[in-house]
Amino acid sequence: MTEPARRAHLGSLGESLIDFTPRIDGGALLGFDLHPGGSPYNVAVGLARLGQHAHFGGRVSDDLFGHAILRHLRDNGVAEDLLLHGHEPATLAFVAYEGDEAVYSFRGEGSADRAIRPGDFALDRFLALHAVNFGSISLLFPPACQAILELVRALHGNVTLTFDPNVRKGLVTDWPAYRAVVDECFRLADIVKISDRDLETFADVDPAELAADHATSGGPVVVIVTRGSSGSRLFRRGRDVLDCPSTPCTVVDTVGAGDAYTAGLVAALAERDALGRRSLATLDDADWLRVMAFAATTSALTCERAGSDPPTRNAVLARLPAGY
Repeated sequence: MTEPARRAHLGSLGESLIDFTPRIDGGALLGFDLHPGGSPYNVAVGLARLGQHAHFGGRVSDDLFGHAILRHLRDNGVAEDLLLHGHEPATLAFVAYEGDEAVYSFRGEGSADRAIRPGDFALDRFLALHAVNFGSISLLFPPACQAILELVRALHGNVTLTFDPNVRKGLVTDWPAYRAVVDECFRLADIVKISDRDLETFADVDPAELAADHATSGGPVVVIVTRGSSGSRLFRRGRDVLDCPSTPCTVVDTVGAGDAYTAGLVAALAERDALGRRSLATLDDADWLRVMAFAATTSALTCERAGSDPPTRNAVLARLPAGY
């Protein structure tokens, strides 16, 4: 594999679980295929396959499924220095489909990844990273939510932070409390990546205003809205909105597509040494479009395979248009 000219130490923080994707023949459910997953976990694997130094921060079960989660990290070269371990069971997610959209049914009560407590993570190890991605369903459940927020607050202003809410509406039991957490995460993040579907959930959130507020509130420098086959859109303070088309693909499965986009986005920025707030604000339009094209292609290639199975850097480069 061709290595990138610049490699950074990039972390991803949150849940890990097992996705069970259905095997269907003639409309009949025959069984399920097992895929290690979880949004932040997928990002870590994606970053490693794109040639970056990837680290996953989460709590992994010691059970059979936890062993599969850990083995997949090791097989992909993801560093284990941020990992915690627990005897509780792993979270399980059963996937169904509504059209091309994946719908999840979770089994996670009392699971290992939800049992992270404030103070469990070693702050100094995270401070040594160039960027940390965080988000998703870990923010729904105490004490993991408090542990992640505590860590992210300490990292704010010291390490570049990327946030994807990756909303799972069926798991939210207290919308006002959840919305307060998400709003704080918006303020703490340097980069917000959000799908158009999630943006509809937060109907009063304007991505342009969210990006414009960063000069006074310390919120995100850039907000990127992913829109499936309609491509992605970048919002920045005082700059024109940028639209990047999607990369054409034959969709097999959309599981992990958004996580692959995040991995591609962060990896492409790392290759340009452009992860700092100033660099994010001053990166020119042509470079941003190249970054977004790399992310879109990473996502498209993931859609062409079952489960969250992100591509290598070489595979992405081979699919990119000439002149990337």
